[in-house]
Amino acid sequence: MKRILTVLLLINALWHTAQTPEQIYGNARQKKNQEYYRQQALAWKKEIDKNPQNANAWYNYYYTQRNLMYNDTNAAAREQIYNGIKRLIADMEKNIPDSYEYNLCKWMSGGMDMSLLKYLKKAVEINPNRTEHLDYMINIGETEREIKDRELYSLKKFDAGLFSTGIIYYNYNVLQSLEPNSILVTSGDNDTYPVWLLQAMGIRKDVVVINSSLAHMDAYRARIFEELGIPNRYKNGAGNADEANAFASNFIKDVAANKKKHPVYVALTTACDARYTDSIQDKLFITGLAYKFSNTSIDNLALLKRNFEQNYALDYLDKPFYKELSPDMVKLINENYIVPMLTLYDHYKLSGDAQRQAWLKAKLELVSRQTESEKDVKAHLQD
Repeated sequence: MKRILTVLLLINALWHTAQTPEQIYGNARQKKNQEYYRQQALAWKKEIDKNPQNANAWYNYYYTQRNLMYNDTNAAAREQIYNGIKRLIADMEKNIPDSYEYNLCKWMSGGMDMSLLKYLKKAVEINPNRTEHLDYMINIGETEREIKDRELYSLKKFDAGLFSTGIIYYNYNVLQSLEPNSILVTSGDNDTYPVWLLQAMGIRKDVVVINSSLAHMDAYRARIFEELGIPNRYKNGAGNADEANAFASNFIKDVAANKKKHPVYVALTTACDARYTDSIQDKLFITGLAYKFSNTSIDNLALLKRNFEQNYALDYLDKPFYKELSPDMVKLINENYIVPMLTLYDHYKLSGDAQRQAWLKAKLELVSRQTESEKDVKAHLQD
């Protein structure tokens, strides 16, 4: 009887969760499973049915579909959701055409389609004090290479409390991995926006970030490649699948061929994407939280030691004296410390540096705790 009661209580809790609409955020801020978004879609759709002029309900319903699409690994399923999103946007236009939410969602649904820029501008005009548009204004500043605008909106996002402190610290350490006047290749939100924020604060403004996703935009790529002296042999980087794969496989090599001799680094968050790195594995040398691209062998162990011993701010890993916005995402991105830390740990062990070995062991146990890597890390540390 007790077990039956427990099951009924659990079912009731799940039902309550399914019926309670919650604010939906993007994947860069929080990670939820598909079932959560399906249940939230039902909850927000009920709110819309009760009041078709509820702009907040429409916005959150849109975001459930957006996250479902990006999280689904099945191409046919993604296509089906995408077609549903197009119908959703059309319904928003019928019901709330003059709202901030409709205009922003119309812009977002285009995936940086500049022909839809008027909708983003309209959203900002309707309510410049809202924060949901800030990432997109940062992107526009970057793609237009209006760095002051990019920095302005980055600082607005920071002032609004929308940056994860732990991820800012992580990206500070990424920047400390780099030589002066380097190019850093990134791929997503959590390895790009925080770097631009740090630069807006005056930190490592000598580094140029090229986000591999934005680089598929032909006009932006032409602009920044010309600025940096990078050969631009792909006129349609975001074309069909074969063209996109060819673009990705040569992207880092092309960046490294820049005529201005900028050192090139690949963030570990990007290096995990085989499309970009499979063809250049022998040219990537880990120096910390980034790989340096080099056509010749380098003493990356010395660079690794210098970064961890002198350049990195690591106290935040075990002394996080701040309220964290995205604890799950911080745990996820901090897993990138494991490979460079294990490499350095083995060096300390071999050289007999027991003090630094113990110091790094504690950090490794911390960043691997409750991750898929925990068991392997423990086994390595016990050898």
